[in-house]
Amino acid sequence: MKRPALAVLFALVLVAVVAAGVAWRSSAVSSKTQTEASANVASDRDSSEFDGRFSLTDQYGKRRTDKDFRSKYMLVFFGYTYCPDVCPTTLAVEAEALDKIGARAGRIVPIFVTVDPKRDTPDKLKSYLSSFDADSPSPRLKFVGLTGSDEEIAAAAKAYRVYYRAHIDGQVDGAEYSIDHTGDIYLMGPDGKFVAYYSQGILPDELAADLTAKIPG
Repeated sequence: MKRPALAVLFALVLVAVVAAGVAWRSSAVSSKTQTEASANVASDRDSSEFDGRFSLTDQYGKRRTDKDFRSKYMLVFFGYTYCPDVCPTTLAVEAEALDKIGARAGRIVPIFVTVDPKRDTPDKLKSYLSSFDADSPSPRLKFVGLTGSDEEIAAAAKAYRVYYRAHIDGQVDGAEYSIDHTGDIYLMGPDGKFVAYYSQGILPDELAADLTAKIPG
């Protein structure tokens, strides 16, 4: 191969290497930007002031609003009683964590808001939540279950920025169906304002430690 041809080939290889480097750098910057954006969303969510308001019916048929719990912290979770895994696991985690923190548990009201008001009647909530309160070794407060009309549940979910969607397309009333929903737990202060949220999958010891750190004994 003649020298001019070699020079051209070398130049082409050099251009390809530089282009690949630019593409990689661009991709890395894009990835970093996306990661930072995701982190910002999480940060914004941490510091957001959730509305926290609701007006619903508890498992005993009594009308309850967020103002009824102003002297307490509220540990709020949205789910439904027919949930096969996430909901019972999360409620069990809450119950175990509250049993671990002693007297502080008396300052926290664990609240379960259904996103399935069609099936989760007050009686259904009463029966379901009793299993998470049974045989508790601590003087913690019992779970409060809340239900209501579709509109009332939607308003409460909006106040907590909770997403939920029922898969009922083509099904008749009474048929089994699942519901996608946010799996986080929200800690609200005695003033009704947002304090913290805990992601799905948190362990009882982790939740207990953070509640101990945030709530006076």
